[in-house]
Amino acid sequence: MAVMLGLDAQDAAAFVSQKLDWKRFRELRFEMERLCRAMVDAQVGYLHACGALDDSGDTGEGEYDEDEAVEFILERLCAQFLDDDERAVKYCELINDFLPVFDDYLMSAGLLSL
Repeated sequence: MAVMLGLDAQDAAAFVSQKLDWKRFRELRFEMERLCRAMVDAQVGYLHACGALDDSGDTGEGEYDEDEAVEFILERLCAQFLDDDERAVKYCELINDFLPVFDDYLMSAGLLSL
């Protein structure tokens, strides 16, 4: 599993879970904890894949691309949880809501600066 120095993935997933508007994703609400943890793990995985994080989990030289991040995370969620194509659309919407909330978590934890 990919790591990010200073990141408490469980705390990040809990933060995201509390901040997302689950009313928009009623059909996913019973999976919210698993989905949030999977999105955090996938986002960290993408940060490694694009080179924004190095092998040790520290800042790398790579470029972050949000569109690629969404595709990467969606692919991971679909591989773990997908049971129909309609759900993939919901996952994409969820990921789009997740990314800014995850950034908020990173900012509050001092792991991201603008």
